[in-house]
Amino acid sequence: MVKIVSPQSNNSFDKDAPITYKISVSDKEDGESKFDEINPKEVLMEVRYSKNGKPMPASSQSNGVNIIMTSNCVACHGFNTKAMGPSFVDINKRYSATKANADSLVKRIQYGSTGIWGKEKMPPHPELSVSEIKNIVQWITKNAADPNVNYYVGTEGYFRFKPDAQTGTYLLTASYTDHGLKDMPDK
Repeated sequence: MVKIVSPQSNNSFDKDAPITYKISVSDKEDGESKFDEINPKEVLMEVRYSKNGKPMPASSQSNGVNIIMTSNCVACHGFNTKAMGPSFVDINKRYSATKANADSLVKRIQYGSTGIWGKEKMPPHPELSVSEIKNIVQWITKNAADPNVNYYVGTEGYFRFKPDAQTGTYLLTASYTDHGLKDMPDK
């Protein structure tokens, strides 16, 4: 079970105030976040903004985001901010959604690269199929810089509302990358 402990539903907040979030995860096989048995890097919160103030449906996360969360991508990349490697938003801004860019990014993820974003090396990812890599690249080039959606990894942290938003609604959705049953990892 994944539960957003805070903020609680239907609250109002000042536009400039940081909003603290906390997510609780309880999984029969994997453990409990309150006992530090859940890896925080496997918990994702999506914050979706709607300008018209009407509730919007929760997104069913794309296959690309799911693959990012089940691989080791977030060990080096943040969704909104630079980590060891560039953020997914920065990659989106540099590479438009063209076939040539997609092919280049697929090769860089699959085989690794050096010197593209500075001196850091992008390691190869032979554990990912070409289809999985294409799903990741498609999500990055088409959705990573959506100004109305932000992603946060971890069981707790904070976020701020859009600085130019006067009114609106935010939908928070939390998810956890389940490891499945020990004898049946795909279940």
